[in-house]
Amino acid sequence: MTRTVADFVAEALVSAGVTHVFGGHGGAVVPLIEAIEAHPKLTWVYMRNEANASLAAHAAAKLNPGVVGCCLATSGPGATNLTTGLVCGKMDAVPMIAITGLKPSYKAGLVDFQDIENDRLFAGFLTIASV
Repeated sequence: MTRTVADFVAEALVSAGVTHVFGGHGGAVVPLIEAIEAHPKLTWVYMRNEANASLAAHAAAKLNPGVVGCCLATSGPGATNLTTGLVCGKMDAVPMIAITGLKPSYKAGLVDFQDIENDRLFAGFLTIASV
C-alpha cells in the first residue's frame, strides 16, 4: 500500500499526542481529512465552523492533560476563523496544533477569496512551522 504525505502527517499528529482532530471541510484539506479518518488512533470531529473547531481543540487540550488539541481548516476564511480558539489556547498555555490549507504557490498573489498569508496571520501569537 502506498503511503501519502497526509498519512505521514496523521502519524505525526498521533506521535505529538493528538487523539481528536476538530475541523471543517474544504478542498485544500480533503486528503488529510481522509488520512485522519483512516488512522486507527485518530478521531475526526466535523464542525460546522472553524471557530468552533479551534474552541473544541482548546477545550480538549485544557480538560485532558497530556492531550494536544488539534484543529484543521481549509485556506482563506477557514484559516482566519481559527484565531479565536487559538488565542484562547495561547492565553491558557495549552498545547495546540492548527493545520490549514494553502493555495498552490503558482496561484499565490492572484488576490482571490482564498489568498491570505497564513504565516502572517498567525505570527502575532503562535509558533509556526511551515512545510
